[in-house]
Amino acid sequence: MYIFDCEVFKYDWLFVFKNASSGEYTVIHNDNEAVKAFMQQEDVLAGFNNKNYDNHILKAVLCDADPETIKTISDFIISGHNGWEHPFIQASKCYFDSFDLMDDTQQGLSLKAIEAHLGINIKETDVDFNLDRPLTSEELDLTIRYCKSDVDATEKLMFLRQNYLENKLTLGRVKGISDTKALYMTNAKLTAAYLDAKRTVEYTDERDYRYPDNLLREYIPQEVFDFFDKLHDKSIPDDVIFNSNYTFKIGDCECTVAYGGIHGAIPCYRERATDERSIRNKDVGSYYPHLMTLDGYCSRNIPNPTIYAEMLEKRMAAKKAGDGATANALKLVANTTYGAMLNQYNDLFDPLMGRSVCITGQLRLLELAFHLVRECPTLKVIQLNTDGIMVSLDNSDLETYFAICDEWQERTGFELEEDCIKEIVQKDVNNYIEIPNSGKPKIKGGRLVRGIVTNMKLDLSTVCPTDWEQVKGGAFNINNDAVIVAKAIVDYFVDDVPVEKTITDCQEVLMFQLIAKVSSKYTEAFQIVDGQKIPIQRCNRVYASTDMRNGTLYKVHATKSNDNKIPNLPEHCVIDNDNHLTIADIDKAWYIRLAKRYIKDFLGIVVKKPNGNRVRAIKKRINKILEDNSNGSK
Repeated sequence: MYIFDCEVFKYDWLFVFKNASSGEYTVIHNDNEAVKAFMQQEDVLAGFNNKNYDNHILKAVLCDADPETIKTISDFIISGHNGWEHPFIQASKCYFDSFDLMDDTQQGLSLKAIEAHLGINIKETDVDFNLDRPLTSEELDLTIRYCKSDVDATEKLMFLRQNYLENKLTLGRVKGISDTKALYMTNAKLTAAYLDAKRTVEYTDERDYRYPDNLLREYIPQEVFDFFDKLHDKSIPDDVIFNSNYTFKIGDCECTVAYGGIHGAIPCYRERATDERSIRNKDVGSYYPHLMTLDGYCSRNIPNPTIYAEMLEKRMAAKKAGDGATANALKLVANTTYGAMLNQYNDLFDPLMGRSVCITGQLRLLELAFHLVRECPTLKVIQLNTDGIMVSLDNSDLETYFAICDEWQERTGFELEEDCIKEIVQKDVNNYIEIPNSGKPKIKGGRLVRGIVTNMKLDLSTVCPTDWEQVKGGAFNINNDAVIVAKAIVDYFVDDVPVEKTITDCQEVLMFQLIAKVSSKYTEAFQIVDGQKIPIQRCNRVYASTDMRNGTLYKVHATKSNDNKIPNLPEHCVIDNDNHLTIADIDKAWYIRLAKRYIKDFLGIVVKKPNGNRVRAIKKRINKILEDNSNGSK
């Protein structure tokens, strides 16, 4: 296996291939025959976004394109076109084995952003990609180093995604799919192949949903049924129906049902369990997969629904037997099938079954929630989400609570898994800290979930691939932005540690990094330094600065005239793309203020912003005084 990347200029192109086993680089510059000879090895290529870019450039080189043609193909792709639509690519016939590590990752996450989150040097090359002349030898050397750096980052990502890749290989081997083809396929494509799905019918009954017979409708408000009944009104366009929602309350918990799922929570809520009152969270085990089997919502493109049910049974058997490889591979199938049923480009596409899973899942949980509220006078619904419900109640209602939950399980066939909670701190349904009676706290939300390593002090920029078992998860969503702030919030709520202590004691620079990205909607980015606009690259590693000469970062929109601040950054920033700063360069006070502000958000404490007119008036007076002083006035 080789990890690869390419760079393209008007008169130059180059490829860097890195042997995944030996670490040896092969660099080829403007030599089509050398690339052909290299590719005769028939090795597998791994890249990042190579399906959309590098593969087409490699195909052009293998088909004897000259640098000018290669540049036109590169510009064609960068301008927003699909590479396979270019006339030269359409006329070219050559094939090679590759897979793309960008598949099934968080949408919009570029390789440069991943490098930034991993603490890798992200300083961009000083060589202009729009040069109207051949590269000098010095410029070529710089470009090779830059390309090697991207290849190294792709290799780190491959090791982060190792479990994910192994799951794909396991699935492919079970179905007789070659390793190279399995790696090339997305999760959704591979899942469809595993389940033998064949798209022989184009279904037009997406809005013909029917309520399940064993649903206790008397516990659900009629307004909820009125909302979903609009599906059958064909005078309402699809885009209106499927973008609509309905909001209501269950006690103090405001809930919303929609065609993407249910969510509800008491905002800015905090409760601690007592001897007389408990907090309990019930999650439905493998809810969406079992909705497909128990309620009959499997894709009709699967030859027999028993194929999916047998897959779930096989997964549970593998899990009990300690066969982690099989269990994890089949978990990929179980978790991917629902989304694939709503993907029009997938063989599992069956929108009625996909909608039915989502709607019935919401209704069954609502039935349980309203039934509990009606029969348990002291019960409070704290949170309701896609596959679970969190409540608090007095011990006097526990017997009724258990009876209702048992009846619901027996009637529906689903299994409720319960956690007893010591304390819940909840900003909303998507941001909360759940402190259990035993075990580690469960955290959720954009302000809390940070870091991809179990040891936050691990410097990912120096970790060798063989040591990457320290990394957890599949790196679907890499987020090492302001890790210290998230840690300070959790420490404060879980262990009563003041944010000042957590932040002041931390000596790891990367814990303070802020990743500032500028999308393609903007033509350029700059920073204000000493009152001057200084051009900067599109992705930067930023820290709060104690140097008041450093301003914040801005982006320039392609069509709008006004400059926009890059959001969520300090007023005084310092850029450190090559990791030269020390902890002494960082303004820790800014992170302390940010952590305290987020804690107030969780607690629902509203801080009034200062009067803008008064602030401007004070600034004007100060500037006038300074101006008078500089002119010698008293």
